[in-house]
Amino acid sequence: MQSGPSYWGPAFGEVYRLLRSNLREPNKLFPMRHAIPAKIFMGVYLWDTAFIAQVWKPWDAGLGEEICTAVMEHSVEGRLPHFVSKYDSSEWTQPAVMAWSVWELYQAQPDRAYLEKYYPVLKDYNRWLYENRRLEGGLFFWDHPYESGIDNAPRFSSRSEAEIADMRRLAAIDLSSYLVRQNRTLAAMARELGRDEEAARFERKAEELAALINRDLWDPDTEMYYDLAANTGRLIKVKTIAGFFPLFAGAAAAEQAQALVRHIMDPAEFNTLIPLPSVSRDDPAYEPDMWRGPVWINTAYLVIVGLEDYGYRKEAAELAWKLVDGVYRTWEQDHKIYEFYDPDRIGIQELHRKRGNLYKKITLGDKPRPNFVGWTGLVNTLLIEHLVGLRQSNGRWVLAPNFPAEAQGFRARLTFPADQVDLRVEVKTSNQIIFEFQSPTKWRKLELTSGESAEI
Repeated sequence: MQSGPSYWGPAFGEVYRLLRSNLREPNKLFPMRHAIPAKIFMGVYLWDTAFIAQVWKPWDAGLGEEICTAVMEHSVEGRLPHFVSKYDSSEWTQPAVMAWSVWELYQAQPDRAYLEKYYPVLKDYNRWLYENRRLEGGLFFWDHPYESGIDNAPRFSSRSEAEIADMRRLAAIDLSSYLVRQNRTLAAMARELGRDEEAARFERKAEELAALINRDLWDPDTEMYYDLAANTGRLIKVKTIAGFFPLFAGAAAAEQAQALVRHIMDPAEFNTLIPLPSVSRDDPAYEPDMWRGPVWINTAYLVIVGLEDYGYRKEAAELAWKLVDGVYRTWEQDHKIYEFYDPDRIGIQELHRKRGNLYKKITLGDKPRPNFVGWTGLVNTLLIEHLVGLRQSNGRWVLAPNFPAEAQGFRARLTFPADQVDLRVEVKTSNQIIFEFQSPTKWRKLELTSGESAEI
């Protein structure tokens, strides 16, 4: 990519270089190409893979599908595993975002045979979660903080993980939200495959669960979603990014969404220099340590998707721009793409990794892991699909730009070798965006405003 700010182009290129370097060729355990988030993580992880597939999607949706099979082919009695590795094993799962990722890939480049093969796997995973992670009241729990993917969050444990909450009695806002989105996604898959009765059942499950989330996990006083201690009936009032996942799920009512946006866009809470920290900047539980405060691009990405789904495009554009710039500026300074980021400054000097946990310090160090692409690569997807607004839909290219005011003067050239597509973009203002699109069969120049769309 050639781009406006001088560091954006090289940083964009480094993301894709690392993405390719973390791709692994088939072997005995994985008879397909598969992805690791960074060289130090010697396994294939469920939610990492789902997000990595979304990094691959603009470049090669078919490869994104292939790496997802590395998880789905290792389903165990319905459970999609936490990770698969020749060095270790796990009895847990991870966040239920695989169905969402597979459906996103399918919508870009439909492969009906792929959907017919893996829809039953994803449906079976949904069944397993209902049978093994559902509380008596109908909401869902994590078996361990590691299942949640947000290991040392103040919702679950102490900073070092020396103390862990009773997870089986905690109705989790994130897992419950993931299940709403997963049920709706499975309904869409079922309709696509002509299974209308199954689609209707999944829609009912989604609506029932969304109603429980709004009844039991919403706090009208602080206007935020939280976990619920099922044994006491008390909400765990720590303001975390998980409280915004009902937007991703489509579970929040319009007035609740509006209240959440106020939290998201408040500079004292979540609209920081690099936005969408894992814990609100003004929460007493905030610490610059992994999931106790730093910014993780995957969870930030889900919030931006949710904002767009609810029509908050202006807010989504502002946050996406700041996320992309924050990661790229950090690369300019350190020449590293990191696992997580400081919401307050460029650089990782103040960040830590489970401080007090000696085992983690020995095995993974005290700082964010470098060369993590990995879900940090979603910044490139944010730029391509959510700011420039270029994406494939049913095999056709669509442009739907969404730039903030800060993007005025931005210029970029994006090339997609797999499809032999070349796109030039110039943002004169958010209401005047010039595109030149070229493929082997088409050349087109067009002018759009943020909020407009055009099929090319």
